Amino acid sequence: MKKILLLVLGLGFILGSCEKFLEETPTGSLTSETTITSAAGGLALASGPYRSLGDWVNGGDQWGKNLAASLEYATGKAYSQYMGSILWVYESNSIAGDYDYFINEWNNWYRGVRDCNLSLSMLPNVSGLSAEQKSKYIGEVRALRAFYYFNLVRYYGDVPYNTSVLTDISQASRERSSLKTIYDKIIVPDLEYAVNQSTLVDAPSTDGRITKLTARTLLADVYLTMAGYPYQEINAANDTTKNWCAEGLWTMKDYPVNTTSSKELLQKAKTQLDFLYGKFNLGTYDDLHNPAMNNKGEAIFQAQFLAGTRNNGIVQVCLPLASQISLNDENGTFIPSPAYHASYNPADKRVQDRQFFFYSDTRSTKYDANEGPASKFPMAFLYKYYDKSSIKVTGQSGLNWTFYRYADVLLMLTEVNWTLNQLGVAVTADEITKGINAVRTRALMPTYANIDVTLKSIMAERAYELIFENKMLWDMRRTRKALKDGSGQFDGLENLVGHQPKSFNYQFSAKHLLSPVSGTEIDNNKSCSQNFGWAPKQAGQ
Repeated sequence: MKKILLLVLGLGFILGSCEKFLEETPTGSLTSETTITSAAGGLALASGPYRSLGDWVNGGDQWGKNLAASLEYATGKAYSQYMGSILWVYESNSIAGDYDYFINEWNNWYRGVRDCNLSLSMLPNVSGLSAEQKSKYIGEVRALRAFYYFNLVRYYGDVPYNTSVLTDISQASRERSSLKTIYDKIIVPDLEYAVNQSTLVDAPSTDGRITKLTARTLLADVYLTMAGYPYQEINAANDTTKNWCAEGLWTMKDYPVNTTSSKELLQKAKTQLDFLYGKFNLGTYDDLHNPAMNNKGEAIFQAQFLAGTRNNGIVQVCLPLASQISLNDENGTFIPSPAYHASYNPADKRVQDRQFFFYSDTRSTKYDANEGPASKFPMAFLYKYYDKSSIKVTGQSGLNWTFYRYADVLLMLTEVNWTLNQLGVAVTADEITKGINAVRTRALMPTYANIDVTLKSIMAERAYELIFENKMLWDMRRTRKALKDGSGQFDGLENLVGHQPKSFNYQFSAKHLLSPVSGTEIDNNKSCSQNFGWAPKQAGQ
């Protein structure tokens, strides 16, 4: 029986802006047999694969299963006021792949892959597009597919490989391919095409669509990640008989990884990051929670939202539980742990009221006509996602979710240059310090001399600056290191395996270097194995 593969797209629309895209009502569905000839149809093909970006942010429910929140929960640096949130399952080490979070997340990224594959199969044959337009759209979609697979391998390691349109349900049952294969055969070639061959513009995005600067940022992050673990571990072993993910064949080794491959990948990352340096500007912290700054300022790559049409549900899960400060529900499920917050230097601008955090608020007019002051909160809450209009007036948020911004690029640049220097490559002191010092200067923190830059200081700065932007878990896994919470600073850096988060009742083990594969995939795809140490397992495993 032929499987009908749907890509829900508005076939008749012209994408004049991001808002226009989000306002459109889909008018049809595509199958692999559909013929598209018009320029508008070609644009629709290039636009449909973006839908999974916003679905990921809002892919769980508001009561603590939000996908973005759950990613932070896995670090041990998160907190939740809501006892029903998935955080409490993480804390007890009883998480499993049959939780909705892992099913939704797996399905979402593969839905994005499916949409990209279908678009890529059809775009070359759209007669209404010029060669330049085709190249641009193919560059966008290939960069998106790379991003979707990049998330999959960072979560799960080995995953099923597919770059074609599936025409029969039986084709969906396949073994997991090595994460090295996914990087080498899909992620890197897709991004290198977008950067080096496509007609994408080499400029910041103004509407949420991918440009070459977006693709360069993704490619730099991919190279930096490949220069660490587990790619280097698997690449060095070069033993295809080992089932690394299922057997947990990981060892705690030093970072940076001193191999020829790692140096080459870091040099490639440096090329992209050097190009990106100076292409954006650091604005104010207020820009991060201002919908008027969507796709502007230091924003590089964002999931697009539109108030009243496609609302960003992250806003309400950051609010103190039942505090009556908002027209929205207030869930208290997306909160830094008190220990994480306490690690900030009190002089850091980011920790001051209404910068990255807020500590009190007025009550909503829904509850208090005079907007009287609420009691001071018992802990710090994230102000990064505080959309005032949504919280106080409309109950609807069009605040975009940021995947990459310029501060992240600056800190990646610092790490790449520091790491190369550690591996014996000549790098100037200014190259090592300029990125991190730009970030620290905005935070009103003292700048670093070359000698002050260490792996600990880099990871700490990333933790301070990128808090709850879903970077920490990836940093922990690729370096195999974890920050120890302290008072006014992080107390040290230690191996991830054996690390004891203050809020968890167990130590991290080798199984926490990956996440559990979706229980639905395990049930339906008998060729797909589970990751080491996780449930559910297939019968007979």
